Amino acid sequence: MRRLWLRMRPLSSRGTPQLSGRCACGGVTIDVKSVTPSHAPAYCHCNTCRAMHGAAFALEAGFRTADVVVTGATASYRSSRHYERRRCATCGAPVGGVHHKLGAVFVPTALFAAPGAPPPEPLAPTMHLFYGRRIVGDAFDGDGLPKYEGFPPSD
Repeated sequence: MRRLWLRMRPLSSRGTPQLSGRCACGGVTIDVKSVTPSHAPAYCHCNTCRAMHGAAFALEAGFRTADVVVTGATASYRSSRHYERRRCATCGAPVGGVHHKLGAVFVPTALFAAPGAPPPEPLAPTMHLFYGRRIVGDAFDGDGLPKYEGFPPSD
């Protein structure tokens, strides 16, 4: 993996992030200007997300690239033509991914939660992606969220 050193950029003229998170060791921080994601929070059960997160699924929300500031040393891996995943270069925790075509940064919502607490309400999951690839059986069947075999249909 190649290490990238990211520079701090101003969040906005207001300056105060609405969401702030960090990796396990605190070496990478993620500040987001808006608490409302540009891409709805979703459980992803695809093979790549499972492998990259080392878990049965990923739960991420997407934010406009211009609204996100990541500071600290990260290692980067391009998992597809448009998607670059990042991890803390020290502890290895997933700290999000940049979808270059969409102009969005997808961040694991758990990074914004206090220990033992769920993420803020706007980051609650709204759907399941690649549900047919899940490895947790029927654990989510009764959660009331829409389940897609891929990405949701475009509006």
